[in-house]
Amino acid sequence: MQPSEADVDNPTVVREIPLGESVDLQHLKDVFRQRGVRPDDDALTLIDFRVSRTFDVVALLWVLAMMGTRITSDRLTRFRLPVVRAALDVLRRDRFFEAACQVARAPLPMLLHLEDVKRVNESAPAAFGTGTSGDPSDQIVQHLRKKRVFGLSLYRLDSADARTAMMREELGRWTDPLALALFSRHLKGTAEWDVARVVVHEILANVQEHPHASTAVVASDMVLPRDDVPQAALTIAVWDNGDSIVDTLRRGLVCRGDVRVAAAPATDTFRIRREGADPLVADELRTSDWKPDVASDDRDLLMASLLPGISSKSDDGDARSRDRLLGCGLYFLYHHVIDVFQGSLDIYVGAIRLTVEAEYEPDSSAQYVVTLREGLGIPKIRGNLVVARLPTHG
Repeated sequence: MQPSEADVDNPTVVREIPLGESVDLQHLKDVFRQRGVRPDDDALTLIDFRVSRTFDVVALLWVLAMMGTRITSDRLTRFRLPVVRAALDVLRRDRFFEAACQVARAPLPMLLHLEDVKRVNESAPAAFGTGTSGDPSDQIVQHLRKKRVFGLSLYRLDSADARTAMMREELGRWTDPLALALFSRHLKGTAEWDVARVVVHEILANVQEHPHASTAVVASDMVLPRDDVPQAALTIAVWDNGDSIVDTLRRGLVCRGDVRVAAAPATDTFRIRREGADPLVADELRTSDWKPDVASDDRDLLMASLLPGISSKSDDGDARSRDRLLGCGLYFLYHHVIDVFQGSLDIYVGAIRLTVEAEYEPDSSAQYVVTLREGLGIPKIRGNLVVARLPTHG
């Protein structure tokens, strides 16, 4: 289903989302919330990048996730292109349009406002240089963007071979010698090989556990510290269109009554914070041997997915005693992101956002703080979006 020219020009069926110069995830969600956009909105959503100049790759990935959510019900999303040539070239370099076409299963002209179709065909992409900075690390980042180590990569997951190929290609990208040298110099940990060995591997392994996932998009970028960049980081994010973590664990609870399939190998302590539609709820402490039940709400189920030994996989008896690492993927992931690289991990499911990071309250006995946000007017997305942010230093 695609809009006609009359539809695009009819303001009664078009909901325009004008974005600012800097498109980051918080700005994007604020604009969508203010405009009242929902994935089930029948209006044509027109995402307007015309004044945009810079883009956070996670914000672009979130746009793709929302587009993928809407397209399943034949609801439409189109784009206005940036006016500034350099901004348009950034979207090309990061393969945003390529990924959008794959997610929507439509050619690019069908995803653009009519005024932009001719322009994108006539405007050839500029050659990507090494940037204006003379700093060697900045030049390496630009080189890795040009080599497409950073940017957006889309994968079809329609077979076991395709899933294996995704893992092989991604691990190959993240063990590029220049990337490893950059990680060794600028990440806040000394285990540069663990970016690929643990962080990337566990994020992608998590995707492969989601039933009915047919598409995955990997997004990444590295921003080095500068005076105008308060939160510089290496960002690695993946969105898949499979069944959500929450729905998968819910089915396991309904079918088996229990989703703890192995004892926790260690005990972590979390301070749980809730933000959203509920009345003010006091923080609570929870340990990693906690387990949900059928009465647990969606936020508790998402939090439970972090805990070692929690899995939607059924227990076949002896497997419970044989595989002590079953259900430990996200456990290994947050431990490395936080303990090794001093970063944070975000998981988006539906309209819920979970953030886990090191505890920052000096009087708390917890090791980690988990913030659960819901009911803030954020559009729901289909599937699962996992974001690891590893801070960089000069």
